[in-house]
Amino acid sequence: PPPAYPAVERDVALLVPDDLPAARVEATIRGAAGQLLEQVFPFDVFEGRGIPEGKRSIAYRLRYRAPDRTLTDREVDESFARTLQRLKEELGVEPRG
Repeated sequence: PPPAYPAVERDVALLVPDDLPAARVEATIRGAAGQLLEQVFPFDVFEGRGIPEGKRSIAYRLRYRAPDRTLTDREVDESFARTLQRLKEELGVEPRG
């Protein structure tokens, strides 16, 4: 059966060093986002004009869902902010401006 409660999605494009595997970025996202994160997947990779030398842009979609209730914006925002902070602290990865 379809899920009883809706998902909330957030997209983010990240500036990732060329030598940093995307799998490590994804693992860090999963670890930081917590139990509300249902799915994370990359949907775009871009290199070239507008991207700093030695980096690439990887866009990810993060899908959040609770099995027992509808999530609040605050819950999702806190998880998303925590995830971005951990990416910066542990991997030096920042959102693409």
